[in-house]
Amino acid sequence: MKKEEENFAKSDQFNLTMIPGSFARKMRTCKIWQFFRFMVINIKMLIVVSKSH
Repeated sequence: MKKEEENFAKSDQFNLTMIPGSFARKMRTCKIWQFFRFMVINIKMLIVVSKSH
């Protein structure tokens, strides 16, 4: 049984908390991906701020 499925297999303690898969965990710890997302979010913020001024 996968680690993600163990959370739902317990009958005495039913928990609806989602556990991220291996791909999501890798993306959350990848510094290159984090830097790319940081830049995208900053560009979006600059666009919103520039529209308001």
